[in-house]
Amino acid sequence: MRLQDCEATIQGIIAEMNREQKVAIKRRLVTRWRAKLEREPTRLPPFQIDHIMREVHRRLNITDR
Repeated sequence: MRLQDCEATIQGIIAEMNREQKVAIKRRLVTRWRAKLEREPTRLPPFQIDHIMREVHRRLNITDR
């Protein structure tokens, strides 16, 4: 899977995360986004969701996943 294929999703997650300041809230948003990507209509396989979430963590410099 190419990162460019998921760029819109990654940018959407980052935009939502940037609106929140607290780390605990960001972690909850990550969990919510993972669940959203697992459901229809997206229904991505787990390895693609992991790939997207790793990129989000990298761009936001979130530690303590």
